[in-house]
Amino acid sequence: VDSSDAESGLARLGGDEFTVLLPNMKGSDDALVIAQRIRELMRQPFNLDGRELVLTVSIGVAVFPGDGNDAETLLKHADTALYHAKNKGRDNCQFYSESLTQQALHRLNMTNGLRLALERDEFFLAYQPQYDVASGRIHSVEALIRWRHPEQGLVSPATFIPLAEETGLIVPIGAWVLRTACRDAAAWNRAGMPVRMAVNLSAVQFRNQDLLHTI
Repeated sequence: VDSSDAESGLARLGGDEFTVLLPNMKGSDDALVIAQRIRELMRQPFNLDGRELVLTVSIGVAVFPGDGNDAETLLKHADTALYHAKNKGRDNCQFYSESLTQQALHRLNMTNGLRLALERDEFFLAYQPQYDVASGRIHSVEALIRWRHPEQGLVSPATFIPLAEETGLIVPIGAWVLRTACRDAAAWNRAGMPVRMAVNLSAVQFRNQDLLHTI
């Protein structure tokens, strides 16, 4: 790789995202070599106001013509690969593949679905009981949220909870869980079946200033 190629370029897209253009690569391995050089350079400590800092970088790579025939498509696919690199734990390099686009589309559809799920009343609570062996009575329950998607059926909480946390949707969803769980507990209490109710809270909810008021 001729890193001194005058046609190579570096541009800032905005924020902390940059684009490197390598016009004369002999193969995709060349991009990986450059990516590794960039990562090594970024790891070198530097001094800022008397403090030694170290930066890491996540890199997404798209290669012409397999990953796109125009600049707009290549940038979009490189950004998709970058997002994948961040999800893999950051400070790594990932190449674009069609499967990443499918994953991104699935994620987008899931996010849009989550936004509508509350409005469409697609969530429900399942209650996991704890029994008092001596009396044979239920003394407490744990409220567990479930999502019945209109097309995909039951969606695993392991799939949609992290997405809800990342997008901030866990706050209104969590408020719905609290409200529903308390309503059900009150109904059981009125029916002469008092139980303790446990509700899981996300760390995102604890950072929300309205949590105490919501509870």
